[in-house]
Amino acid sequence: MPLVTKPLFRELLLSYKNGTSPITCVITDLIFRFPMDVAQELGIPVFCFSTFSARFLFLYFSIPKLLEDGQIPYPEGNSNQALHGIPGGEGLFRCKDLPGYWSVEAVANYNPMNFVNQTLATTKSHGLILNTFDELEAPFITNLSKIYKKVYTIGPIHSLLKKSVQTQYEFWKEDHSCLAWLDSQPPRSVMFVSFGSIVKLKSSQLKEFWNGLVNSGKAFLLVLRSDALTEETGEEDEKQKELVIKEIMETKDEGRWVIVNWAPQEKVLRHEAIGGFLTHSGWNSTLESVAVGVPMVCWPQIGDQPSNATWLSKVWKIGVEMEDSHDRCTVESRVRSIMEHEDKKMENAIVELAKRADDRVSKEGTSCRNLQRLIEDIKGFKLN
Repeated sequence: MPLVTKPLFRELLLSYKNGTSPITCVITDLIFRFPMDVAQELGIPVFCFSTFSARFLFLYFSIPKLLEDGQIPYPEGNSNQALHGIPGGEGLFRCKDLPGYWSVEAVANYNPMNFVNQTLATTKSHGLILNTFDELEAPFITNLSKIYKKVYTIGPIHSLLKKSVQTQYEFWKEDHSCLAWLDSQPPRSVMFVSFGSIVKLKSSQLKEFWNGLVNSGKAFLLVLRSDALTEETGEEDEKQKELVIKEIMETKDEGRWVIVNWAPQEKVLRHEAIGGFLTHSGWNSTLESVAVGVPMVCWPQIGDQPSNATWLSKVWKIGVEMEDSHDRCTVESRVRSIMEHEDKKMENAIVELAKRADDRVSKEGTSCRNLQRLIEDIKGFKLN
């Protein structure tokens, strides 16, 4: 991608250089190296924005030491093996939590350090912007503050907005009809189920989730994207896929559930009828749930999701994890444990964390003040 986009980005920045409004600062997603290279080449200050947690970002900086210690690459099948010597997460990180694939077999076929080195190079930027807040990830924010020139924690970002931002660009069109159904449900009685915009399920996995949800006896709102199922290759697999979809469509709901292609997630999570969130544990979804005090059932799949789920269930203790399982009995028991409010300590923990998140985005909160500090720093730049 950089071969195409890098020269185009340079051309864009140059086109503004001699105009009435020259670009004096660039904010780039830190997974892309080329915007930083071009901006610095042209003498334009750069800030890097991380779409994932401070914890996951710090793992990138831990990889060289893990290699040196011989903890990675790890033998195939040992992805749950604990990692040691990572400040702030001793005994909590596993091999599968690392960015990239670090098994012996994977490393033999590609070099994950190429991607890691791109991230490590972002320390040359003017600063790091994080969608998190201090109490949530204090040890990792402290660690990153020793690496980057400046760190701005401004999360939860969606809570800083006074009103929703309307855009014509959407991955999926939101179906707002589910909100009217939620209006008719008792408080904290509905489990919201969504696996994000990327993760796909096998038909066998969907069948287990479906039966677990139905067997739980709880009301639920299920987001089932039109592309949610993986492409089947064989005739038997395709037949199984059709049977699962048919089973879902023919199950008598008695008004206990609603299925939509895509939901207005922030509005759904804020709704008083929502009592729990069965999630893939993506960082944005995690923060949106934390901000409104909704406990989670975690089914992580890729990227930062596994470690997000670990911190949700074992550190912050505001959710339960599926533990690499998705059979109907596990789904049913996890849903019941959240929706029947069995763990009062968990209930108190998520309420307290939601209050802290709200405090941080208040006018005098650290996230609000950090955003203002970032704005003032950007306004202070002049084009060379």
